[in-house]
Amino acid sequence: MLYRGTWRSLGLVLVVVLGIQLVAGCSKGDKPIESVEPKPSTEQLQRVELLNETADDMYKKVMQGDLDGGRALLQQVSDQVTTIRYEGLTTLEGLNALTESVTQGKKLFNSVRVSPEEGQIAAAQIRLATDALSHPEQPMWLQYYKLLQEDVNRVEQAGKEQKLPQFQKAVSVLDRHVTIIIPSLLISRDPVDVDKFRSLITFIAGQARTEQQPYQPIDNVLPQVRQLIDKLFLKKDTTAFLPVVDDNDPILWTVAIGSVIIAALGFAGWRLSKKDNGLVPVRKNDEA
Repeated sequence: MLYRGTWRSLGLVLVVVLGIQLVAGCSKGDKPIESVEPKPSTEQLQRVELLNETADDMYKKVMQGDLDGGRALLQQVSDQVTTIRYEGLTTLEGLNALTESVTQGKKLFNSVRVSPEEGQIAAAQIRLATDALSHPEQPMWLQYYKLLQEDVNRVEQAGKEQKLPQFQKAVSVLDRHVTIIIPSLLISRDPVDVDKFRSLITFIAGQARTEQQPYQPIDNVLPQVRQLIDKLFLKKDTTAFLPVVDDNDPILWTVAIGSVIIAALGFAGWRLSKKDNGLVPVRKNDEA
C-alpha cells in the first residue's frame, strides 16, 4: 500500500509551479528589446533654436503686414532647415511636414498675388512647426485644444439649426485651424493618428461644400473628431484598466500565484489522503 493520492497531488503542485516559473522566464526572455532613440546633440539643439528664432521673426513680420520682410526671413528659414540633422528630433513624416510647409510658404510668398490671410496661415504653420521641434514637451500648438473644441461645437450647433451659410462658415474655420497645426502634429505625434484626423476634417470640409443636406453625415463623424482631438492633445487616457506586472521582479508574481495554487491543490491532496486513510491498493501485473 502506498500513499498515492498525497504524492500525486504534491507532484501536480510541483509541475504547476515549475510551469509558472517557466512561463514567467520565457515571457521575460521573449520581451523585445526596446530600441534606444538617439538623443539630439548640443549642436543640433542650437541649430533648431536658431531656426525657431528666425521663424518667429518671420511670423512677426508677416503679422505686421510686412510681406517683403517675411519673405526674406523665410528664405533664411529655408536655408537653415537644410543644415540640421533630425535624428532624435522627429520622424521622417515630421521632417517631410516641416520641409513641405517651408516649400509651400516660399511658393506662396513668391507668387504675384498673395493675400494677407494666406500669408498669415503659411507663417503660422512654419512658426508652430519650428516651435514643435525646439519645445517637444510643451509646444505652442497645444494652445489650439480649446479652439478646436469650440470649432467643433459651432459646427455641431450650426448643423442642428440647419442654416447652411453659418454651417459652412463654421466648417471653414475648423478646417483653417486644423490646416495650421497639421505640420506640428506630424512632428510631435503618431502620423497614423494625424492622418486619420486630417482625413476626417477633409471629409467634413468636402461635405460642407455640397448644397444637399450635408448636416447628418458630418454630425455622424464629429464624435470621432472629438476623440482624435483628445488623443492628439493627450487629454484623455484610453488605456484599459489592467493589473500592472512589475517586469523588474516577476518572481514575486510567480510566488504569489504559485502560493494560491499550492493552497488549493494541497487542500485537494489532504481530502484525498483522508479517503480510506490515504491507502490505495496497488496491484501487481500478475494480479490484474
